[in-house]
Amino acid sequence: MRGRFSILAVAFLVLLASLYFNLSTGATSIGPAEVAGALFRFDPENYDHYIVLYQRLPRALIAIYVGVLMASGGLVLQGLTRNPLASPSTLGINAGATLFVVAGAYLFNLGIEAQGGAALAGAVFGFLSCFVVARLAGLSRDPRGLALILSGALISMLFIGIANAFLLSDPAGRTDFLGWVTGNINHVYAARLYRFWWIGALAFAGLLLLARPLTLMTLGHEKAASAGVNVVRVSRLAIAAVMLGAGSAVAICGPVGFVGLVVPHIVRPLAGARFGVNLPASALLGATVCLLADLVARQAFAPFILHTGLIMDLAGGVVFALIVKRYYLSPAVGRHA
Repeated sequence: MRGRFSILAVAFLVLLASLYFNLSTGATSIGPAEVAGALFRFDPENYDHYIVLYQRLPRALIAIYVGVLMASGGLVLQGLTRNPLASPSTLGINAGATLFVVAGAYLFNLGIEAQGGAALAGAVFGFLSCFVVARLAGLSRDPRGLALILSGALISMLFIGIANAFLLSDPAGRTDFLGWVTGNINHVYAARLYRFWWIGALAFAGLLLLARPLTLMTLGHEKAASAGVNVVRVSRLAIAAVMLGAGSAVAICGPVGFVGLVVPHIVRPLAGARFGVNLPASALLGATVCLLADLVARQAFAPFILHTGLIMDLAGGVVFALIVKRYYLSPAVGRHA
């Protein structure tokens, strides 16, 4: 147990190092003294302090927020569905939130506050749509849960396609969402983070409170029920927390995918099956991954800045293929499925 908690300490230190590099690296390099000064002794006459506090720090906070919620959400979804490909991006949650935000803005001219509510409603609608399609496709006769993932892919493509159709229908308003819809961690969305951060905080706190029953449920629903766990209630509460957290992240900067798919596979072999440990470990590593992805997006093709969502999609697509090969195409897995 001590070794697993040491993993949390190491993950936290790595996160701090990633945060420093994110704040210090850019078109101009800023030293540690200036970074610390901007955070703790802000000088309004120091231009570097402005860069750190009003440009790089909001980006970093958004990256941390998205990484925490998407990674912890992916961990919970993979545990509940017992499917290694489950995540907010593969089960229609991100796509549903994206569609509702774009459609709400185009059809009803929703402001930022209302767009947050639309994202939460869309996240719920996206997941329920995925689940309904999977049930119709015969989820109960699919022990490996492939129908659920295929349904999520279908729903996601449909919803993102409809969102893009809205964007194409109005060239004048397209610029407001063209970057956002691809997952754009940007300091201009700091106002959205300020409005919606409490939703993600409550969602993550709820998952931490459910850590023990979620751990028992990994042993099997019958064993969990015999230990006093209300399996249906815990499952619904955990999924609701994941949908709210992921929906709020999408409301801020658009759908940043695959961090929820990749990070749990890195954390689980190191932190074990206890959600009390691997939930915070996933959150820390997810935040680190998003910080590093944002750094790559800013620096890889400088002075041009890519959208962080594109970097995550490129890396996540490779990992997605490897996971499919390991869990669905491997002969050994097929024999035991």
